[in-house]
Amino acid sequence: MNKWLKFLYLPVFLVFTLGKAQEKLTIGEKQNLFSKVLNENREVWVHLPKTYHDATINPANYPVIYLLDGEINFEYYTGLTDFIARTPYADIPECIVVGIKNTERTRDLTPTKSQKKSPVNPAVTLFADSGESENFVKFLQDELKPFIRKNYRTQEYSVLVGHSFGGLFAVNTLLTHPDYFNAYVANDPSLWWDHKIMITKTKDYLEKNKKFPAGKSLYVSQADNEEQQKNWNSDMTQAIEEFKEIVEKNGSLNYKHGFFKGETHGTVSYPGNYEALKFIFNGFRTNIKQFAKNPELLEEDYKRLSEKTGAEFTPSEAYLNTIIKFMKSNDFKESETYFINLKNKLYPTMK
Repeated sequence: MNKWLKFLYLPVFLVFTLGKAQEKLTIGEKQNLFSKVLNENREVWVHLPKTYHDATINPANYPVIYLLDGEINFEYYTGLTDFIARTPYADIPECIVVGIKNTERTRDLTPTKSQKKSPVNPAVTLFADSGESENFVKFLQDELKPFIRKNYRTQEYSVLVGHSFGGLFAVNTLLTHPDYFNAYVANDPSLWWDHKIMITKTKDYLEKNKKFPAGKSLYVSQADNEEQQKNWNSDMTQAIEEFKEIVEKNGSLNYKHGFFKGETHGTVSYPGNYEALKFIFNGFRTNIKQFAKNPELLEEDYKRLSEKTGAEFTPSEAYLNTIIKFMKSNDFKESETYFINLKNKLYPTMK
């Protein structure tokens, strides 16, 4: 009996001690706000950059990414943004990610009321709860964005990311409220909706305005849905390609279309979002080795990026610390002094 008690005691003790020493890894926090526009409570998930609470640097402001279908995309997307924002290999700035959890997805993300009848029962209208995206975008602009600005340190640069109906919503927001966001991502968007109404709206917009608004970016991904070709609704592919032709022919929008062979409608968002972020922030990546001989290049790079995006971007204090450490360890004294002075100019409150 004593032998068995000793045998059991050891693993129980180890579990207890290991459990006591464990630290939880968290990727975000839940926030709730009541929407007067939608007349319901909305839950959002907020991910903060790794340097957000770093006490060794000045408090910084960060661009914000508004991610639709948050309950599906939030976990992988936050890891993706952190990975490609890490210095000294950063392709994008560190960003706050706001994942928006759905309540009535079809209602919120579609621009018009569906008239589509069920092929099985013509008496049934498909997507009957559709057509209230204008209310949802009003919630984003008038309620959610002010809430995020009030509670977090944000920069005046924001990105809207959506997939399928969310991609439809992103394109519609660009056409109806282009100033609400700086950049838009539409992964395999449902541009087939309502007899391809987005194609009509795009043509109407360009006929009226001639060009897309300056300083805006749009990335569209497309899946090939190879294994579903026999059953897949070809309207999806046709509408996306039709939209692509119109936008590229006009040529005024900072636009990129990505086709992903072997990806389905359900998987294309992952590679699409990676490519979209690199496209939107193209020009953010800098070459630290070049700064040893020409330190002025850093400010020139950020100046070009700011002009392209229409928002002010400056090198973060964390990145400047990395550059200074590199210059010091490689004995580039003049460049080290240059970047110390630049850091003190941009972030004067902490030495």
